[in-house]
Amino acid sequence: MTHLDSTQTLLRDSVQAFNARKPGASRMRRLRDAGERMDRSIWQEMAESGWCGVLVPEDMGGIGLGAAEAAIIAGELGRGLAPEPYVAATALVVQALMPLASQSAVRDLLGRISDGSCVAALAWQERPGAYAPADAGMQALVDAGGWRLHGSSKSFIPDADAADGFVVYAREENIPVLLWVPADTPGLRVSAAATVDGQSLGSVDLQTVRLPASALLARGTEVDRALTDAITLARLLSAFELIGVLDKALAATLDYTRQRIQFGRPIATFQALQHRMVDMWMQGQLAHAAADHALQQWLDGAARPATTQAVHAARARACGAALFVCKAAIHLHGAMGIADETDIGLCLKRALSLSAWLGNAAWQRAQYLDHVLRDGRASDDDAVPGATADDANLEPGTDIADLPDEHFRQVLARWIAANYPPHKRFMKKRAFFADISDWYLALSRQGWLAPAWPKEHGGMGLSAAKQVIYYEEMTRHGCARIPDHGLVVGQLLLHYGTPEQIAFHLPRILNGENMWCQGYSEPNAGSDLASLRTRAEREGNELVITGQKIWTTLGTGSNWMFALVRTSKPEGGRQRGITFVLIDLRSEGVRVRPIVNLKGEGEFSEVFFDAVRVPVGNVVGNIDDGWTVANSLLRSERIFFGTPRQCEHALGQLDRLARATQALNDGGFRDRYATLVLDVRDLKSAFEYFVGRLRAGEELGSEVSYLKVWGTETYQRITDELVQLAGDYGSQQDDVCIDGIAIDVMNQYLDSRAPAIFSGSNEIQRNILAKQILSLPSWAGERA
Repeated sequence: MTHLDSTQTLLRDSVQAFNARKPGASRMRRLRDAGERMDRSIWQEMAESGWCGVLVPEDMGGIGLGAAEAAIIAGELGRGLAPEPYVAATALVVQALMPLASQSAVRDLLGRISDGSCVAALAWQERPGAYAPADAGMQALVDAGGWRLHGSSKSFIPDADAADGFVVYAREENIPVLLWVPADTPGLRVSAAATVDGQSLGSVDLQTVRLPASALLARGTEVDRALTDAITLARLLSAFELIGVLDKALAATLDYTRQRIQFGRPIATFQALQHRMVDMWMQGQLAHAAADHALQQWLDGAARPATTQAVHAARARACGAALFVCKAAIHLHGAMGIADETDIGLCLKRALSLSAWLGNAAWQRAQYLDHVLRDGRASDDDAVPGATADDANLEPGTDIADLPDEHFRQVLARWIAANYPPHKRFMKKRAFFADISDWYLALSRQGWLAPAWPKEHGGMGLSAAKQVIYYEEMTRHGCARIPDHGLVVGQLLLHYGTPEQIAFHLPRILNGENMWCQGYSEPNAGSDLASLRTRAEREGNELVITGQKIWTTLGTGSNWMFALVRTSKPEGGRQRGITFVLIDLRSEGVRVRPIVNLKGEGEFSEVFFDAVRVPVGNVVGNIDDGWTVANSLLRSERIFFGTPRQCEHALGQLDRLARATQALNDGGFRDRYATLVLDVRDLKSAFEYFVGRLRAGEELGSEVSYLKVWGTETYQRITDELVQLAGDYGSQQDDVCIDGIAIDVMNQYLDSRAPAIFSGSNEIQRNILAKQILSLPSWAGERA
């Protein structure tokens, strides 16, 4: 949770203060060494702080807050390594009872749970992996005016041997019932198995138990619904607790590596370790995004299936991420990581215990995928709303930029469906202007070519959030990416250009007269742009440019280039002395040589400048300050590389191939496929988080780089699986056809190699995140 109100902030601070006073790691060791399960004085203190009654209304003895506040408590207790079964003994039980609180016995029990005088446990599960109420077989039999229970023991109850009593789920014939069974009931037997974190999971044998009629808490079909919701909420809150453990492990690792000296410097300066810690941080970010999304679904009262799916996704990510981070943390601590005296091992043990309860990551993925496949496909990337040109009509004078976001999306999608050439959907090559001129000019005539430009300059004047929607819908429909470097340079000119530059270039971009390319990379200056060596010497009112650019996209189809050139020595920093300049590629001394890519296409070019004369009036911004201009472009690009649409399309191809080959009947593939489905879902949750920040008017910082890393590497993982699943067809250049179904395998695979390199390779993005987000130190020998 990123935006807390004042009450939530106070609640978070109180749990953090509690963790500081009563360190959970010390308590875990003390309880473990003493063979004890719970310190009741600690539990009482938690209750007196209101945490046990956070979900209970005030008139029943609680503090009347909600799931968001319970998530804050769970997350902070996880960060503090608190061993108490907070989620199991409060939220799980309370959520099962709250819808049934019209019964006086239920209200009384809720009050005792809230004030800490009763530690209650919910006993419903009877065998491994059987979490649904329908899986329980225990029968409640009316016997001499009371109750007798018949059936299997109840199992997998956290700290059952510390509970004061059990809320037992059973059935009276086919009617669900909840019964209260005090721990000292004659005949009740509790057996406990220690867990790796020093706590326990218990089983309760109720075969010889006799209960009075007053033991009945609730009876009826609403019991099943209440229990199902309680399990869902407990899974969600346990995801937040796991994320708290993850956060603690990461923070401890960052601190340790900054202090640990090897080879004369902190090990946190080693790039290999920095990248590993960035990957740990990224897993945490994905887990936070997935859990926040699921929590919002719960708070919004979304339909139960949607909320359940969101919680499965959040639990799967939290379990996997916590274990990934904690295992890596132990490794990065070296020998200290396997010493019991350090807390990092306790992080792993706590993560293992929490992730096994209520379904581990593999189980959550399986449940998520089963539901998705019952509803249809894992990806609907090929679905296009049926539309005609009339569907996109608006009332006269309506400005599309002023529409609410979802209405804007609908209008845009319908217009694209009615106007984009169907045979050009999902083109397998990067389109030059000649390939897509009809679509380019259709957008221009509609006034929709330049979404970011102001309306007075022929653009759409869209907000940052609507720009994201614009590109999402273009990608979803399979529209070829137009030659858009002109739109980029136009936007830069509007910020840094002169009135003369704007007046000359923008109209020629809109009408397609001038096509642009970008001249940044050089043979020894790719991601390290500050090393560029193409020089521009000033002679009067001209710059004389000599040098070479490489990997110039669409260079052979462009007549203008915006480029970075060195105009002076880099005094005061390597980025100084660089100038941003506009070059007419039809000038004397320019030579363009195409470079054939992996797919056999001439998408890239090498551009040579032999004393090319360019007017000083073509400089954008100030001479020697071109880095400022260029860097604004690089920052804005990264969120678009993180859009999930490209991954969704590739996942759609994998879905089709899996169905054609019957691969979903294979358990190994099914789990790998479920992992990819959730990787894309979590990418989407993270992407929507950043879009929400844009919608709120925030500037995005360096942290957006992780979207590019995760998105492009997820794309590669999907296409890797495509090639493997294609089997004997895995090397086929053309579409793979099975049972009349054509699947784009090789094109997707080769396409996926490039995005992780462009706009600053993923390794460079990791460097940025390490320095600017994790604040990891640089080595004195590194270049600034």
